[in-house]
Amino acid sequence: MRDSQGIGAFVARDEELRTTLAAVVARRGTAIVGPPGVGRTALLSAVARRLTTSRFEVVWTAATQASRQVPFGAFRSVLGACDRLDDHQAYGALHTELFRRAGARIPVLVIDDAHRLDDRGAALALGLAAEGVVRLMVAARSQSAYPADPPVSDAVVALWKDGYLERLDLAAFGRVGTQQLIRSLAGGPVAQATVDCLHQWTGGNPLLLTELVRHARVSRHLVAEGGLWRWRGPLTVPPRLAELFDHELNRLSPADHDTLAAVALGEPLPLPVLEAVAPGLAGRLEDLEGQGLLHTVDGPGRQLLVRLGQPMLGAAVRRRLPRLRRRRLAAALLEACASPPDPVTLARWQLDAHGPVDTDLLIRAAETVRGHDPQLACRFARRAHEQSGTAAVPLAHALVELGDTVQARAVLEHAHAQATAPGGRLGAAIALGAHRCWAERDPAAADLHLTRLRPASPSATAAVDGLRSLVLLCAGRTDLALTLAERVLRHDTRGPGSGYARLALTVALALTGRTLDAVTLAETTAANPAGSPWEREWAAAVCAFTEIWRTTDARALVNDPVLGGVQDSPRAPGRPGEGAPAGQVSGAVATLLGGCLQWVLGNRSDAIDRLREAVVQQLSGKRLLRTEAVCWLVVCLAEEQLPEDAERTLAACPPDAVSIMPGRWQWARAAVAVARGDTTAATEHMRGAVEAARAAGCWAVEVDYLVYSAWLTPGRPPAHVVERLTVAVRHVDAPRLIAAAEAVLALSRGIGTELLDHATRLDTLGMNAPAWRLAEHAATTLPAQGRHHSDAVLLASRLRHRLGLTPPRPLPDALTLREVEIASLAAAGLPDRMISARLGVSVRTIESHLTRIYRKLGVHSRKELPPALHRT
Repeated sequence: MRDSQGIGAFVARDEELRTTLAAVVARRGTAIVGPPGVGRTALLSAVARRLTTSRFEVVWTAATQASRQVPFGAFRSVLGACDRLDDHQAYGALHTELFRRAGARIPVLVIDDAHRLDDRGAALALGLAAEGVVRLMVAARSQSAYPADPPVSDAVVALWKDGYLERLDLAAFGRVGTQQLIRSLAGGPVAQATVDCLHQWTGGNPLLLTELVRHARVSRHLVAEGGLWRWRGPLTVPPRLAELFDHELNRLSPADHDTLAAVALGEPLPLPVLEAVAPGLAGRLEDLEGQGLLHTVDGPGRQLLVRLGQPMLGAAVRRRLPRLRRRRLAAALLEACASPPDPVTLARWQLDAHGPVDTDLLIRAAETVRGHDPQLACRFARRAHEQSGTAAVPLAHALVELGDTVQARAVLEHAHAQATAPGGRLGAAIALGAHRCWAERDPAAADLHLTRLRPASPSATAAVDGLRSLVLLCAGRTDLALTLAERVLRHDTRGPGSGYARLALTVALALTGRTLDAVTLAETTAANPAGSPWEREWAAAVCAFTEIWRTTDARALVNDPVLGGVQDSPRAPGRPGEGAPAGQVSGAVATLLGGCLQWVLGNRSDAIDRLREAVVQQLSGKRLLRTEAVCWLVVCLAEEQLPEDAERTLAACPPDAVSIMPGRWQWARAAVAVARGDTTAATEHMRGAVEAARAAGCWAVEVDYLVYSAWLTPGRPPAHVVERLTVAVRHVDAPRLIAAAEAVLALSRGIGTELLDHATRLDTLGMNAPAWRLAEHAATTLPAQGRHHSDAVLLASRLRHRLGLTPPRPLPDALTLREVEIASLAAAGLPDRMISARLGVSVRTIESHLTRIYRKLGVHSRKELPPALHRT
């Protein structure tokens, strides 16, 4: 497999380039060693391009498998016909020709694929390196890459072993290098899940990555969504890579093809199963492993498992697998496996074997893979639907993941109309209600649909009410959702609706301020082995989010496996595998929660990166947290003074009726208004957010909004905010929310020592921004000569540095409250006449105020007002 010569393969090799260039310029040269496809040739080309042509003359040659059969074959391009030359004559002729071409410059001989040099040619290169008057640049394949290949000549190894050339081992990219290369090839940011998948598929090999990404852009497997490039669909092998793999596969015997195909259909395969499917392996398995086509790993129970040498090889083998051979091997695998593998692999074998299928198995497999491979989920569900109407729901779920909500609804309505058993009709009706809420984003219609159902038994009533409690929660009716969920769980803790009710109750407890009860219930649910996987996953997610409100130090949460973003890599779409382990949060939810934590910590750049990906992940499927992801991203962009980006995000993802946290859209609009300098509009938006939280009984959310509202004005918080916060905080038991609320109440009292105490407390909690604001207020309130004043100044200075803020520019005079109001309206773009009408004063008065404002802020026009107001 040849190295890629393209510039894409050379991304993220700056350090290697500097090292190699220094070895050629200052010493005898370099030897670049590595496996196929890592960019050895690309690095040679990059170094050659950077050599000054006035000082160096670069001469290229390359060894091939054919040239190895001819003495000095790799140097024919330099020497011409050299069959009859002895070693001494060949050395002299090569030496003379190189210096003839170089003239007064230093000759540099480049030998690509030096591992293919014949012994006499290798000795010639070693002689040049030993003499030291010709600089050498050689690239060779590492012997460990393909142990079965012919051994490399001892003279080639001596080039670096004896210290003549500086050896550089070139390895495949890690995840960071993979991300840089994909971003370079795609021309924009790439979703982290896509980076992880492509890294898993290619092992970070630059050649495989380059060809895969370029082909994926043409075939629309790599698409731009929400400003991020994402992989959609199964792994496919680009034509150029298919040719490379075919070149290796065509040399194999039919038995070897059977062996590779069996592993490709079910890896990792236990060795006894592989021996039963492909008999007569004997020593062939060792040969295939030596060629890098297979490798073995230790499995559970001390069994030996066989895998393909590379995931892309598996895709190439499956691509060229004839239908009848696939059918034969799948049937043999089904017969040979004593202990069934995971449901996805087993379902694949049943479909490929074209024999009897297990409907329940296909349904489980469809639900397992629909998150990362909805096309495969549709294949499973459609086959199951041919045998049983119970597969209508998983088929609709898979269609929703593919974005076909209309067809999904048609499937559910048909299943409801065709069902004869009461349980079947009720199950389809419940699924249709869930579809209307999350796929069609209409919780009101979903609630009306569910209330019209007339269940015939208490367990059926619990199933309907359990889902309805979650629908009410997503409609912003948290108090009603809590009451209904508690009623369901009092009468039915194991029925089909109990999972929905437990999730609704857990979230409702957290939003209404009973965070300790929420965490207790979530931990119990997540640890319950009898619960469904999705129920345990969402319980873990709610528990993780609630910890942000409860923790005494959010910085400690960066090591949390959910909030810190330490997740298992996603399984490659199109390959066998199970879903996320029960109790672990899926990548989409974990990305959102990790972005939320980074925002709380003040790391807005990291938060924006994660939240952008979370928004893209919430654009398809049920999108339970779409509103929360969009609004958090908008707030982060606004706080980073990127209001245009924030408004574009709002325009691309307009508000809808599904929102677990009431008032989220108003909060996002308030943040944009703040970034625009329109404090008046921001205050109005936050008033609406507070009212929405209050109407839903969400005390914790209301406290969060009130604290945010309190910091919108530069002075003390408004009286109505303080009054309402005093009441709301009594209903909340989350330590972090309580600390933030008590700091605002201290700010309203304006006592210097109390402000300093609360600033210190917030500092220990990692709440840098409000702590800095309190310290600044304390410094202006405390007597200038006292010890407390010095402590406040030092704390404010330390926090300002931590936040990356510049010291405030001294002003000739402070703005009055009226001037702040007028300046904010002018910064928002309102003309003098509109400001005059809004405030009830004359235009001349507005003009006079603006003149004084410009003088105080040191600006000359409206365009300069927003950054000046932000600084002050």
